[in-house]
Amino acid sequence: MKKKDQEKLVAARSALDLGKFSDARSVLSGLVAKYPAEKDLYYLRALAAKGSYDLPAAVADLRQGLALDPKKSPTAYRELGEALSLLEDFTGARSAYEQYRAALGENARPERKQEAERLVNTANTAVQLAAEPVPFTPVPVPGGINTAEHLEYFPTLSIDGQRMIFTRRVNREQEDFYFSDKLPDGTWHTAEPLAGANTDFDEGAQSITADGNYLVFTACNRPDGAGSCDLLYTEWLGDRWTPAKSLGPNINTKYYEAQPSLSPDGQFLFFTSNRPGGQGQSDLYASGRLSDGGWSVPTNLGPRINTSGQDQYPYWAADGQTLFFTSDGHPGMGGEDLFRSVLGRDNVWSLPTNLGYPINTAADETNLFIALNGSTAYFSKREVNPGSGVVDVNIFTFELPAALRPVAATYLQAFVTDATTGMPLAATVRLRPLDAAGPATQRTSNEAGQFLAVLPANRDYALTVDHPGYVFYADRFSLSDGFAPEEPFRLEVPLVPVEKALADGGQEADGSTAFRNVLFATGSAALLPVSSEELDRLAELLRKAPDYRVAIIGHTDDVGSEADNLALSQQRAAAVKSYLVEQGIADARITTEGLGESRPVADNSTEEGRAKNRRTTFRLFR
Repeated sequence: MKKKDQEKLVAARSALDLGKFSDARSVLSGLVAKYPAEKDLYYLRALAAKGSYDLPAAVADLRQGLALDPKKSPTAYRELGEALSLLEDFTGARSAYEQYRAALGENARPERKQEAERLVNTANTAVQLAAEPVPFTPVPVPGGINTAEHLEYFPTLSIDGQRMIFTRRVNREQEDFYFSDKLPDGTWHTAEPLAGANTDFDEGAQSITADGNYLVFTACNRPDGAGSCDLLYTEWLGDRWTPAKSLGPNINTKYYEAQPSLSPDGQFLFFTSNRPGGQGQSDLYASGRLSDGGWSVPTNLGPRINTSGQDQYPYWAADGQTLFFTSDGHPGMGGEDLFRSVLGRDNVWSLPTNLGYPINTAADETNLFIALNGSTAYFSKREVNPGSGVVDVNIFTFELPAALRPVAATYLQAFVTDATTGMPLAATVRLRPLDAAGPATQRTSNEAGQFLAVLPANRDYALTVDHPGYVFYADRFSLSDGFAPEEPFRLEVPLVPVEKALADGGQEADGSTAFRNVLFATGSAALLPVSSEELDRLAELLRKAPDYRVAIIGHTDDVGSEADNLALSQQRAAAVKSYLVEQGIADARITTEGLGESRPVADNSTEEGRAKNRRTTFRLFR
């Protein structure tokens, strides 16, 4: 080249380095016109076209340059494969990556050979996924959330689906929290800043508990930070958000911690970190809430979830068993794809499933959020204006394909009061599925007596509520069907003072109270695991009131002989007594009686009535 043209080439390279792709393309086009046989000019102009997202022009220049290249440059084939992938020509991309692998030759460095194999394998996966597309029709959330001048991403919905909190990069610079409420017509109100939660620093990538009172978010490059990015929290006090605080040294290190996902009850936290000891560049971790409000030392989710690459953006679904995340290490379309894994009851993760094409593309897909119904998904979508290269990020919604959905969930809203005065009580609430053998989930109702719990809608649950000086409350309810996720299962819990219970007795004719969740194997006196919750509450009550005694009475339905039913009722009452004795209650304080089928409380001609008659009751006395 002439010296003047060499200076133009230097200027074009400088423009490329600075991201001034339009300037670089203009200069390079002039040089291509003057030196049409110079293959490297086509390569550089292809990079400029790719930078401004004019992918067809990039592909054309790469092919033209390769046609002029007798040595068949490996790097140009790799760039061609990436551009074709982004254009969703996955078969063409696979061919380009195969040519990249072949052009490297036997003497290439091992890491370049490994990269070539990875790219070919990824291209094969992309071809397979694209051949079986999943239903996917994303639409921008309607109303006042998305804007042209700002970037909107990381959506989070309130428990009832009526409020969205998200991150907005204001004027494409400052990250702050915004919120918007859903209007009756299904659109969203003009978004407003989340008052009291934003600062002069950047706040983003947030997760909030179901009750809306505990918000965890990512904060980077703060002067008081532990590392490059930390996880902070703020709490809603009823009229304001508290100043943000660190989640503590177990969570935040001198490395990168970001992208939190809280369980609805705030007891579990999933997040991303690149701390040492992981599987790859960044891994997913989980931590549990401690009794003092802090967080346990995080556990790496292991090699079934984490890879040697980037594993990020966890989303823990409301069903308490399904994890969605982003990875470039699992087989996918290229870039970072969305995956799904389910935690089994044996605490083993299922093999991650790619959400499929076109949910996943050769670009990066991140920050998924799924409503309680398990089917309505939200995510932020990056769109680039071809030619100008201007990036826009907005929040979209779509229906998640049925095979990928977590179990639908709903929520229990309980109100605990003193049965005599009606005053609210801050009581201990325990919940467990009837078919689960593990410990119950334990929480405390707030000062207003309110308790909120998100529950998978396909199971039956046992509930116990207790407070010092009151007889514990027990109930059993089903969420197997009939409950809309956006409508809570409401439960009034009146706790009866012990003295009143002693004076007035229970609902049974003999003054006793029926256990709700003391259950036995069919035709047997063997207690089922769920029985422990209610019996433990009775044992605790007796320990705290050593002058009380208790009578245990067994009842059956009328199926079978009268003699057999009488014996079974006696055996079941005795089984309850044995359990209480094992809990440290003196034998002399417990009496038992079996009444068989003699005192029904419902019609034995129906299964529902027989179920009510098969019961064990207790009566407190001095």
